[in-house]
Amino acid sequence: MITLGNKTKTIDMNTISTFEQFLNEKAYRLTGIYAAKGLVGKVMQAFKKQIEKIQHEGDVTATLTEVNKAWKKFQKPAEKIIMDQVEKGAKSLDPVLYVTANFSDEWIADEINGLNSDDGSGPLYIAYNEMVINVGFKEDVIGRKLFKKIDKTGMMNSPIASSKDAIYGDYDSAAGENNLEIRDAEYIQINAN
Repeated sequence: MITLGNKTKTIDMNTISTFEQFLNEKAYRLTGIYAAKGLVGKVMQAFKKQIEKIQHEGDVTATLTEVNKAWKKFQKPAEKIIMDQVEKGAKSLDPVLYVTANFSDEWIADEINGLNSDDGSGPLYIAYNEMVINVGFKEDVIGRKLFKKIDKTGMMNSPIASSKDAIYGDYDSAAGENNLEIRDAEYIQINAN
């Protein structure tokens, strides 16, 4: 229990990282323009927790292999995060025709922002260049009335996805403009040993 002035707040100590946990953590999400927002951000925050003990020992390929193995194992938990948010925002899955997410892409070493050193020393900055989630609504549903409750960062437009990306329902490009597209990139720093 913490008291500040005349207010008392109870804190669940199980959710507070200890100093030792902080020291053992090796992966960090970047902030600002480098961090995904909204639903993609929720997925990436949960993934960061899956890889927080991975460390970069100078071998970029080995580190990326470890991260991408973890990414493949993380697909089911990520699907649950997405589906829970879609169901919560739409109040049920009844108005939803399909949900897609491009988990088939892999994490790569950042090449665009020049964050990594040329000799492999120091931390490794990795990127998932574009996570795309589509939520297609049924023909008799006005998706524009629901989309901000699912994700405020998304926009209504025609979907660009494929049936292999479907995590719910059957992908149908005929949804046209009745599709919520959520798109963002993520960068994570993995510290050197």
